[in-house]
Amino acid sequence: MFTTWAEVAIEDFDQFLHVFATAGREARRHHGSLAAQAFRVPGDGQAARVLIDWRDRAAFDAFLADPLVKATMRSGGATRAPQFTMLERAGAFDA
Repeated sequence: MFTTWAEVAIEDFDQFLHVFATAGREARRHHGSLAAQAFRVPGDGQAARVLIDWRDRAAFDAFLADPLVKATMRSGGATRAPQFTMLERAGAFDA
């Protein structure tokens, strides 16, 4: 599994979340996303964070290379390309 954390500059959080949960979900699934979580940044309506698990690095690279993905991001109100950080899961723990 391959995981990414993205910092996304957006116009409006509600618009972003709607597209992320619909057209964005379909684009991610098409490219091998296993799961995704969206986060609001308290006090900043023009920022979102997303954690996405991918099948592998190739799936993520294909997602980034797809011109339809870029159009979907724009329709969700992204004001620039997301800043992605690659993560390696080191453990999961109960509270």
